[in-house]
Amino acid sequence: MIRIAFASSAALVVLAAAAAAAQTPPPGQASPGTGGPMTLEAMQARQDQMFTRLDANADDMITGGELAPLTQPPMSQMGGPRIRSMITRADADRNARISRDEMRSAAAALFASLDADRDGLVSPAERAAMMPAPPAPAPARMSVPSTAPADTGGMPSGMEPPNGG
Repeated sequence: MIRIAFASSAALVVLAAAAAAAQTPPPGQASPGTGGPMTLEAMQARQDQMFTRLDANADDMITGGELAPLTQPPMSQMGGPRIRSMITRADADRNARISRDEMRSAAAALFASLDADRDGLVSPAERAAMMPAPPAPAPARMSVPSTAPADTGGMPSGMEPPNGG
């Protein structure tokens, strides 16, 4: 029963993020997906909201069990595994429990790494520069004629079967 409630809660996180993205926020308050500049305070506020939603038992810690629904459908198709990985990296003391302070510190570190020009805003261009490049297309495969020897009935080339057969 708790698992169903948490899965529903996790789905609400995604729906709330989509609804927030559809609104026009004030300058400096844009969420990462909307394309506008974002402040550290806005990023940490978003992390606080996410923390509250993920902390299913309200013990001020996020554990692996509370992150598990992120890797299951429907969240697994909506970036849940990536979100789980990012949250897991926030566990600074490696005790398998993420505190609100650890989430806020991780948000501050992420913000600092994104704010390349150190102006206190993460612009769409700065976010785009941090995105991994798409994978290169696979080279076209050409059909090459086979150079394998003709079938000799299982005998290596140049050998005769016993009894001339």
